[in-house]
Amino acid sequence: MRPLRQVRQERGWSRARLAHELERRAEGLHTLAKRVSLVRMISAWESGERDPSEPYRSLLCAAYRRSAEELGLGGEVNRYRSDIGLTYSPSLHETVLTLRGLAHLDEIKHTAVTHGKYMPEALNSACLDWLFGDAVNDLPQLEIKSVTSHDVDEIRAMTRAFDGLDRSFGGEHCRMLAVRYLQDRAIPMLRAPKPARIEREMFDVAAILCELIGWMAYDTSRHSLAQRYFTQALRLAEAAGNRAYAAYVIASMADQALYLARPGQALRLAQVAGNISNRVGVPVVTTEALMLEARAHAVQGDAQACRAALERAERSFHRGRPEIAPEWASHWDDKLFASHVGTCWLELGELNAARTFMGTAWDREEKQGRRYVYAASQLAHVALLQGEIEEAASLATTAVQSARGLTSHRSKSHLTALRKQLLPHAQVAYVREFEQKTQALEGRRSSLLQ
Repeated sequence: MRPLRQVRQERGWSRARLAHELERRAEGLHTLAKRVSLVRMISAWESGERDPSEPYRSLLCAAYRRSAEELGLGGEVNRYRSDIGLTYSPSLHETVLTLRGLAHLDEIKHTAVTHGKYMPEALNSACLDWLFGDAVNDLPQLEIKSVTSHDVDEIRAMTRAFDGLDRSFGGEHCRMLAVRYLQDRAIPMLRAPKPARIEREMFDVAAILCELIGWMAYDTSRHSLAQRYFTQALRLAEAAGNRAYAAYVIASMADQALYLARPGQALRLAQVAGNISNRVGVPVVTTEALMLEARAHAVQGDAQACRAALERAERSFHRGRPEIAPEWASHWDDKLFASHVGTCWLELGELNAARTFMGTAWDREEKQGRRYVYAASQLAHVALLQGEIEEAASLATTAVQSARGLTSHRSKSHLTALRKQLLPHAQVAYVREFEQKTQALEGRRSSLLQ
């Protein structure tokens, strides 16, 4: 529930009563909208459709005897700046205000964030500020109910649920639910009184939730939005004293840069993540960073550097036993490892090796739709390059069928690319069958593949 509505309900006021209080305080000073319009305006403020301007903002603060910040009106943060969330702030107070403003603008689909462009230079600045800047815990605590370990467990459980839905059905499936939960439940807890140990845990779980929302945005091609959430997750991880997770967030940034065809930037980010994870001694993060480094080298055609990074990644992977891996990295397994390796070999044109590793990654019992679609698509690509048109079309059909119900733009982009690769072979019966099945599954004007 939004603070503005919550405060009104706690006082037992109706919207008409609040309108009366505003009118009383404005008398002789300001001319307000008529009562009917004012009540509608209050409803819009409380739902987040609009923000109150002056003099309404000041009158609300006076009526409730609360600050603009306490009422969720943005405080000193300009919530409509197009660069909101793109910077890494040393101030924890500013970070929380920024995150709250970002989540609000995301929820109401404000163009300040929904139409933003991916800014690689902002990522570079954020990493430098994280590595060499001073972090300040200047977050004031509101006089509200104290946070307990039960609250931390709740956020951890909700994040786990959101993560499971995302992996099964794609980023669009429950992203807005996660955003609302971050805004209405998690962010207020950051401001509540809590012991030092609980405070660190609270920042930790908030960082994980924030990074997950970033991944959901990335999966739905909202790349500027994803970048903003990743940057704020990095700051929260630092506040939690969890440098391993901070490095993991940097690896997520590298993954996104690689997807956006920026291998040079991906390489730099992956190397930063790898250096930090080596220092803190969390092998699974080192493995992910080295895998992304290897893939960046492969895209750039540097086979020697790619092989060296893969060898280091393999050693790190075998050190990172599942029982010692953090919960947030529990998805790392043999199939994910094989998928990254297979992608490297495919980029380098080593088709037999790519087929072997992608075959390991492609598990018919896989419950994570994106993994299944990706592995099947890559195997189809390998088969096509090896002249196995029938096999490629069969795998392509399997990939399309597996994408049903997924709300993942990444998966759709892999299938779109695969269809383009098969178009030159449209005269082959198996490819025509693939086209027919695709049209039957998605309709002749398929939103999935067109």
